[in-house]
Amino acid sequence: MNGVDKVNLFDFPNNDYLYLLSMAGDDIKINDNPETKKGIINNVGSSVNLRFDNVKSMITNASIKRGDIVTVFWKNYNTEKWLVLSDNLRNRDYTKVIMQKCNYDIKFNFEGTIKQFPAIADSKVFDVETNQYLSVPAGKIVVTMQSNADSENIKINDRFIKMKNAWKVTGIDRTKNGLLILHCDLDTIISSDDLENEIANAGDYVYTLEITSGDSANIQEGNTLQLTTVVKLNGNVVTDKTVTFSCDNPSIASVDENGLVTAISAGECIITASLAESPSVYDTITFTVTALPEHNYAVTISGSTSIVKTKTATYTAVFTDNAVPITEQSFFYITADDGVSSTTLATIQSQDPIANTCVVKAGSTLGYVKLWVKNTAGTIISEPFRIQIKNIF
Repeated sequence: MNGVDKVNLFDFPNNDYLYLLSMAGDDIKINDNPETKKGIINNVGSSVNLRFDNVKSMITNASIKRGDIVTVFWKNYNTEKWLVLSDNLRNRDYTKVIMQKCNYDIKFNFEGTIKQFPAIADSKVFDVETNQYLSVPAGKIVVTMQSNADSENIKINDRFIKMKNAWKVTGIDRTKNGLLILHCDLDTIISSDDLENEIANAGDYVYTLEITSGDSANIQEGNTLQLTTVVKLNGNVVTDKTVTFSCDNPSIASVDENGLVTAISAGECIITASLAESPSVYDTITFTVTALPEHNYAVTISGSTSIVKTKTATYTAVFTDNAVPITEQSFFYITADDGVSSTTLATIQSQDPIANTCVVKAGSTLGYVKLWVKNTAGTIISEPFRIQIKNIF
């Protein structure tokens, strides 16, 4: 391209870039690594030619190479993704690279699995060796993206939607390590293309996901419920897809990676099951978590209300919680008729704490006693059971 300033892109200045990095560098992340680094980013070439605003040099002390995606957090709060186009030139303390702004996110449809790639799509290509833009014939574009495990699945004749047009991959250039360069021709839009969401052949591969446990479920606090799902491609069940689960209110319930729901507290929440590789394919189920009922413990005594003096009678205790029998170990004891004082009118001859029974032996004196029972922890105590000690007639 005539008139373009020629610059030495790899001419390292003598400034102390380590100091400048810490003081003036922009925040960057490389390949979505969570660790934030610093980079000093400068224009390349003629400042008059606005096309060069999309191509910049960067000096950083981070490990970086051709094909890396650099997310730049500009000081004006804008965030952009840039693709490293050059091999790095490394000094003792820092590395310099040339990178170009990704102007599009391009979606490829891999038999129903949609993958999105930050990419550079243009009818002109920047050549880092000559510092010039090279034109591409009309009706063609070149798409440059990171070479990775997903993008390497792109093949000749694959299609994508961008700039309100359909494009077909007609050539793939892998000669630059770290980069995948696609030569693409304008293609005809077909009925299965989803222009709104920019997904080519969207109607040819339709995934559905269903939570087979229904639309809603009730569960009590502390209980669990296993969700099951079925995934289909064009109506046919497939089993090689990963399903992820999430809850919109984790204070109500939690769900693990296998779909096991655990109720935590009373309320309502929505559990969502999604295809890991296509989150737009999902199903939901509404969970209503009910609180545990309040405990209402009680114990009752059954048996005869009278015993002939010197004779015995057997008494049984039943422990309940909200009228439902529960298992407890019992302890029987006797008081005088006032419910407090000790007595000699009757005694506990024996008791079985497991069977919750006792044998009361009457003395030879007439009168009344009260029989009591409690659990061994002393937390459940009966009402007094009044027993008359009487003559045989």
